[in-house]
Amino acid sequence: MGAVLAFLISVSLLGAVDASGTLSSARKLADALRYEEAVVEYQRYLGSADGRPARERAAALFELGFIHLVLGDDANAQTRALEALELDPGLALPASAPARQVDFLADVKRQFSTRARVTVEQGDGPQSVRARLVDPEKKVKRVLLRHALAQNGPFYAAPMRCLGDVCTAELPSPEQGGDFTAWYYVEALDAKNTTIATAADAREPRQLAVIGGKPWYQSPITWGIAGGALVAVGIVVYLLAPPPPR
Repeated sequence: MGAVLAFLISVSLLGAVDASGTLSSARKLADALRYEEAVVEYQRYLGSADGRPARERAAALFELGFIHLVLGDDANAQTRALEALELDPGLALPASAPARQVDFLADVKRQFSTRARVTVEQGDGPQSVRARLVDPEKKVKRVLLRHALAQNGPFYAAPMRCLGDVCTAELPSPEQGGDFTAWYYVEALDAKNTTIATAADAREPRQLAVIGGKPWYQSPITWGIAGGALVAVGIVVYLLAPPPPR
């Protein structure tokens, strides 16, 4: 058992070190003006950075966006920079940053402050989806809940009821009833039915498991499993802790 635990811990630490090293490599390549190679390293970092701090990931996304700008890929530059601000709206550059980079960040922040955004919050009921809408220019005309009973769809649409900046809808139960898992995302549309904001999407939908008529975070079954996991963690900490001094 001790060997297995040691292996799992070492794998976790190696993953964290690898992500950090990849980001460092990407930055060195960018400083050396080897932009195409830097793009590959930044993408490698972002593909393994789920557990890294949000500010670090935001900085990497913005740096990648700026490289796209330098390479003449304005569309990807804007996309990456806006993703960075989603993670860290207060993103700031060091005083030594070049003027073009400073101007790029200021331009993207102006766009970010005026564009529609939608985020998902914990719903009030077991199958409830609650979304918060930010729409400074009042372009959003309707908000849809896209839902499916399989990760790859097909996704069906249900209109969300909006009161102020809060929109809600219910995930429908399957015909056979019982426990189920739903995949979903939220989509905001303008007057031309153009999507102008989403929370998740069909490629990477959100997931909610309803067990015994309750969402996973309220189900006693899930809490029982979670409690068992916490006990296991406590045992691991106890076994790995050094003995008290005599």
